[in-house]
Amino acid sequence: MNTSQARIPTLRVRALPSSTNAYGQVQAGWLMGQIDMAGSMVAERLSKGPVTTVAVNAFQFAAPILVGDTVSLYVDTLRIGQKSMTFKIGVLSERLQGEEVMVTEVIVTFVAIDGSGKSRLLSQAG
Repeated sequence: MNTSQARIPTLRVRALPSSTNAYGQVQAGWLMGQIDMAGSMVAERLSKGPVTTVAVNAFQFAAPILVGDTVSLYVDTLRIGQKSMTFKIGVLSERLQGEEVMVTEVIVTFVAIDGSGKSRLLSQAG
């Protein structure tokens, strides 16, 4: 069984030409935006309110994302603290021909914030 059939991704998105460089490969900034979106969706649900990204470990790419690939992002909870949540986010790319490749895994930490942008306890709604 391949990875995409074994789990349901938090976010799936198609890599379009507007997100790639002149050589048809997705730029890292576009991928960071997708990682932030997937992680914040989970963090906002867990914290019952707004969150902000406070840390991302180094990107290490095992394979490029190509124009037309379907990119799946999987979010696993590593730690939940009083104000912060840390996730491992795995990125898998499905080529147009159906081949799946692991692109990267990153560790991302989010902090729950209130309406003023100050950190808050997870049990307090934003």
